[in-house]
Amino acid sequence: MNRKNRFLQAIVSCVLLAGITSCRSDDATIQDLSAEVASVSTSIQQTIEADWTSTPTQIAAVSQTATATEEMPAPTGTQEPTKADTPTSVPETEPSANSGTSTPDVRPLASHWQIWPVLPEFSDNAKDIFRKGVEEFGTNPHVFSKIGDCQSTPNVFMGVYDMGYDGLLADEDLYLQEAINFFRGSFSIESLAVHDGMNGSSVLTTTWADPALCEPNENALDCELRIHNPSIMFINLGTNWMSGLEMDVYYDYLSEIVETMIGRGVLPILSSKADNVEGGNRINEVTAQVARDYDIPFFNFWKSAQELNNHGLAQDNPIYLSVSAWNWRNYQALKLLYNAGKAFELF
Repeated sequence: MNRKNRFLQAIVSCVLLAGITSCRSDDATIQDLSAEVASVSTSIQQTIEADWTSTPTQIAAVSQTATATEEMPAPTGTQEPTKADTPTSVPETEPSANSGTSTPDVRPLASHWQIWPVLPEFSDNAKDIFRKGVEEFGTNPHVFSKIGDCQSTPNVFMGVYDMGYDGLLADEDLYLQEAINFFRGSFSIESLAVHDGMNGSSVLTTTWADPALCEPNENALDCELRIHNPSIMFINLGTNWMSGLEMDVYYDYLSEIVETMIGRGVLPILSSKADNVEGGNRINEVTAQVARDYDIPFFNFWKSAQELNNHGLAQDNPIYLSVSAWNWRNYQALKLLYNAGKAFELF
């Protein structure tokens, strides 16, 4: 094992021993370890690349039959991606009125989400949502935010780019500094829509809104939109979805979140997740379906994570990302923000 691999293994071991499985975003030890990981970002990225398998993981064909399960599968480092089940109540073959397309819809079906690109193209509809938000609703083009659980807090997701460390970008990635400069300050935002255990329903309730910052009868999403006024928002949900509820219910909640954001001129970026706690990767497929129906970006992190050790999941508790996957997701999300900046002519 070379020095970089030993170093990465030591960091992973320390974080696991420090209690990463508790998913506590306010744990000072984890924040310190996150900063340490960030300071050697380039080395870790090289280690990740060295850990990739030489042959891409085979993408399984997707089943068209919906099944309900309450069991949590036990992922292993060698298992193949699980076939995703299509929720029968969610349409995917008809063009959606939400997509804004008048021509025949030839986009890939949501059932094929596993082979969608990691970084999406920005459609004309996505550009229109962003521009309308800035020009008519007064959203801040320099600000992005996020919805999610503890794995979306700044010390895990993107906050490293506001810490001022040198050497975060490899020489071939220095062009990404434009995105860091343009969105500076957003990476470390403590979103009012991020909380331990957050899911698609809780972000829409007043129970999860911070009473110290949010107005009476204001839910967590509305509160975040008002306080930070983002123009772009990552939606990183699904891990904490309530066991036993059908996928059409998840579709409805996620659609309501997306409609709320679009109604405020905020561009949603829907993310696929690395875990498969619900079985069949059904939540990722529903997420792709919502992205398709509303013609908005789908950040396919799941696909990117397939080539990481244990598919990017912690060995001891595979509902959480490993430390190396934190860094890899940050890097991919930064590239996505750079692509957004170029597509929207921000820099």
